[in-house]
Amino acid sequence: MKDLMKKVGSFITFDFPLNRDYISEQFAATHVLHVKRIPQWSTNATRHKVIANYWFVHVLSHFVFLFSLPALLVLLYSAHFDRFYLSAVFVTSIITFPVLLLFQYLPFYYIDFLPWLETVKETYERKQLEQLEKCKRAQLSNPALVLIYYVFDKVSGINSLQCNDQYAALLMKLYGVDQGSLKKKLELIFSKQKNQTERKITEIRNRFQEANDFFEEIQFKEGLRILDVLEQKFKAH
Repeated sequence: MKDLMKKVGSFITFDFPLNRDYISEQFAATHVLHVKRIPQWSTNATRHKVIANYWFVHVLSHFVFLFSLPALLVLLYSAHFDRFYLSAVFVTSIITFPVLLLFQYLPFYYIDFLPWLETVKETYERKQLEQLEKCKRAQLSNPALVLIYYVFDKVSGINSLQCNDQYAALLMKLYGVDQGSLKKKLELIFSKQKNQTERKITEIRNRFQEANDFFEEIQFKEGLRILDVLEQKFKAH
């Protein structure tokens, strides 16, 4: 009951729409809802939705509540129905709305609501970016992915992997990685590149180690053997 009264009081004083936690929850819920329907939905679009909600839901409902309550009291406690009372309430509401708009709704919008919304939007975008970076760091590198596919291709007996645009496109569909980058990694495996710089050799060695760690984790001994054979061939170039 106490919480309910607190919420009612917050609604009447128009504090509720300006609460940062509420704006943050509303922004996240609105964004997730629309992304499910439209994957390309942007945070800017969500921002416009939240702004519209401020004006067309919170402002209107607050104003209607303030002036519907007197009208309701007139109907309940008047001995007889008098349209003059309702007309007076209606005229008063027309006069009062511009006053509330200029001295409450607009100032609160620019001073409190909009700055909080911008802060919430930037925080949400930063968290999304951090999550994406975290996923990228956890993902194996492109050369390691190609090496793993190479091993599975050999183990399965398919032996069809080639260094061309067709297989680069197929690997792009499998891994969701740029086709041009994958083709370069295929060239690294299939071509006999000589006079590699020390930095390049170290980088390639690290990529082999990534693939090696992957096969060790799943305890795939045959995969480790094939990968080792390929690495020895590469070192011999």
